[in-house]
Amino acid sequence: MRKDVSKVLEDLLLWLRSQRDAGIDSIPGETLRLVERLEMQKHKEKSRTGPEPTDLATVKNLPELRGIVEKCRLCHLSKTRTRVVFGEGPSRPVMMIIGEAPGREEDLKGRPFVGRSGELLTKMLRAINIDRKEVFITSVIKCRPPGNRTPTREEIKACMPYLERQMELLGPKIILCLGGTAARSLLGTSQSLAGLRGKFHRYKGIEVVVTYHPAYLLRFGGMQQKEYKKKAWNDLQMLQREYEKLAKS
Repeated sequence: MRKDVSKVLEDLLLWLRSQRDAGIDSIPGETLRLVERLEMQKHKEKSRTGPEPTDLATVKNLPELRGIVEKCRLCHLSKTRTRVVFGEGPSRPVMMIIGEAPGREEDLKGRPFVGRSGELLTKMLRAINIDRKEVFITSVIKCRPPGNRTPTREEIKACMPYLERQMELLGPKIILCLGGTAARSLLGTSQSLAGLRGKFHRYKGIEVVVTYHPAYLLRFGGMQQKEYKKKAWNDLQMLQREYEKLAKS
């Protein structure tokens, strides 16, 4: 829409200038009103903070991208968030971890995985000899959906260009997707989490492993939690073998 309005306005203004240069002083009132409406629309579009996806190709580093994301107004989550959760970690990590969206604690602190699920994630990584500081951690959505609900398609669509540019700038060799929403958003599939687990996937040449989100594991107790943690452990062992191989290459 933004590009269409700009193009129409530019063409119309060029025509008006040509009319003026030709010595025609009187412009139809309908034309002037149309120009006025187009200028107002263009002003509204420009007032939105946040670039078009194609603009992100010009972003050269993470601090610059962070600044853009923190000012984003591309979806209504900007009205309810406390802080944008951009992500954190080294600038050239071997591995990148992608979750679904910030929760309450993340929204308050502006950091990814700092609540109970964050504690469990740290333990999961330690179990396969990976320090949390070695990996870059982020999520598909950079703002918390109210009530920690699942992000909508529109919210994911608005935020995905930021995630894609993060991956391009970071250049990870392997990605761990936590939960079905993260995995399906990245891989562009409708498959269930059960169908995505236990195997390697590829995203633009990058190895991708899928497992349960720590928050999901914390929902259960007793034998049920033990069963899901066992499945997650199998995923993590598969991840560990590939991570260690890629870290040496």
